[in-house]
Amino acid sequence: ESCGWMKHVRAVLDTAANIAKYLESGSSVIVHCSDGWDRTAQTCSLAQLYLDPYYRTISGFAKLVEKEWLAFGHKFSDRNGFLRGESKEVSPIFLQFLECVRAMADAYPTAFEFNELFLVHLHDAMLSCDRGTFLANCERERMEHSVFLKTESVWPHFFTRAEYR
Repeated sequence: ESCGWMKHVRAVLDTAANIAKYLESGSSVIVHCSDGWDRTAQTCSLAQLYLDPYYRTISGFAKLVEKEWLAFGHKFSDRNGFLRGESKEVSPIFLQFLECVRAMADAYPTAFEFNELFLVHLHDAMLSCDRGTFLANCERERMEHSVFLKTESVWPHFFTRAEYR
């Protein structure tokens, strides 16, 4: 806890709850955190989980990750240290997001179609690099390296497994 992990998790969840509250009241919200890569994806994704039960299903969660993390260019390669680069770029942002989702699911267990095992295995799949979904820093890089021609998507594995429900 000396790293302040739970403090950061709480801050991300609080910010997402505030975003959801403003949106629910009919207000418009602009979200842009320091560089736009990390907290923006976390808080916007979590706000959508608060607001829309579709994203609390396995297929909805996959769409949410594709939309808010992959399509917007979360730097999975840099943040997870997949290739040699700046160690200052390495940060467990997606893991922290999954921890926030787990906390939400613990608070509202009947609201989520998926369980903690799903989140753990998704994190493991991301780190294993054996599927193309989380490789590279952006869609352009995935296209340049023909990632989807050389690898499979991570999602079909999760759609068919009963133990994640």
